[in-house]
Amino acid sequence: MSLSDNNQSCTRSDRELRNASFSQAQGYEDLPRQLKLEELPEQARVHIWNVFYVYLEDAVESHVDGDYPTQEWATIMRHFYLWHDFVPLDELDIRYNVVLRDLKNRILRLPFNQVFDLIQFVMRHSECPDQFTIFMKKVFKRCRLAYTITKDQPVTIIPSITNAEGESIVTSIDELTTAGLAGSASHLRKSAERINNSEWADSVRESIHAVESVARQIAPDKSHTLAQALKSIGTGGSLHPALIEACKRLYGYTSDEEGIRHAMLDRKDSSVGKDEAIFMLGACASFASYLWRKREAGETS
Repeated sequence: MSLSDNNQSCTRSDRELRNASFSQAQGYEDLPRQLKLEELPEQARVHIWNVFYVYLEDAVESHVDGDYPTQEWATIMRHFYLWHDFVPLDELDIRYNVVLRDLKNRILRLPFNQVFDLIQFVMRHSECPDQFTIFMKKVFKRCRLAYTITKDQPVTIIPSITNAEGESIVTSIDELTTAGLAGSASHLRKSAERINNSEWADSVRESIHAVESVARQIAPDKSHTLAQALKSIGTGGSLHPALIEACKRLYGYTSDEEGIRHAMLDRKDSSVGKDEAIFMLGACASFASYLWRKREAGETS
């Protein structure tokens, strides 16, 4: 290890070094990096499986015809197979070992988005223990996944390039939900889900709807389009004209004049991709909560 390598390792944050192994802290091995979107490496999959296993291990009951999950987990898995996998009822098999083997195979083998589908379905189920979600959040953070789990209901896996960005989006959704702006928060969750499914244009559309939902609600004249709402909100001088114009230009590229259809996104040759979808989710989440904070401060009425 060269002196320069050692100096570089010493510039890492104290928090990173506290969580590092001896070899990583001393510079013999690289510190774990923040993973990229769509990355779900084997180690992360194993940690995710371990969370499932810990809960299922303590949730088994013996019956005459074999072992089965306890009622809450039997209900969760039955609903997953029926409503997510669309398994015919007469083919449903929720014996403990069958479920255990199937879950392990899914988590260790399937594409990342299908693993997230499973996790999110379980976390959203009414029978899911709260601690399960808490532990899953810790796994996502410890494994440095480029995804964050929201605090409010329904629990949603949010894509984020950095931890700070993810927390910012989660905070915005939480603020909007607390403020009673469930429609805007719902659009942001849907935007995140579209990103997880590589539906970039649909994600951008949902992000735009989140801003429209807030802007139209707080606009004095209850405007029908985002452009009209921004103009109405800015009339009183509470928002800087340059900020209003920048937002109109940013969001205008997705809206037609009527503010209903997003014509460019409907084109098959649309250039909207992952980067645009991620950017718009973060920008729209921040701007939606910003508009509401200005409203609460009495600066947009």
